[in-house]
Amino acid sequence: MKALIPAALLALAAAPASAALPAPPFDFSLSPVSVTEGAPVTIRIAPVRAPGAGPSEVHDLYLALARTEEASFLNEVGAWSPSPVPYARAVGVDAPPIVRQWPQAWPPGEHAFALIVVPVSANPLARSAWRYRPVIRWVDVEPRATGDASPDFATVAMLAVATLGAIAAVWLTVLKGRRGAG
Repeated sequence: MKALIPAALLALAAAPASAALPAPPFDFSLSPVSVTEGAPVTIRIAPVRAPGAGPSEVHDLYLALARTEEASFLNEVGAWSPSPVPYARAVGVDAPPIVRQWPQAWPPGEHAFALIVVPVSANPLARSAWRYRPVIRWVDVEPRATGDASPDFATVAMLAVATLGAIAAVWLTVLKGRRGAG
């Protein structure tokens, strides 16, 4: 039990600094939140503030997979990139909502998407450039059915012919053995 206390304190001390950052002026949603691999997902990013509230700031918006070892960014056409590519560039806090399709959801699995809001041309991988904490949303991509569950009729027919041929060969051998013995 005593060993758990230092481990818990270490975990609390190592909490990400992004938790102390304010909420971004944008929110986003994924719809539907559960799809089959290859199906489209609608991504909607909208300003949180009412138009005309406060100064008109502009930001670059990045959508990244939040639970991967390597960086993966979704670009504006819905393709994955290993390098930072903005999902939307120079978006004002008074801009209309951005609604786009992720045309083919993949890879299969439960994914945490992070909306990263940074100043225009800032590096989204440099946490020192972050002015707001990321917004996390989840989507579950189920593996596509491969079709292996349905029978392959050509294979079934070949096996039936081979079985009938084997039965015929055994009967011919048995019949020849009886005729030669009698």
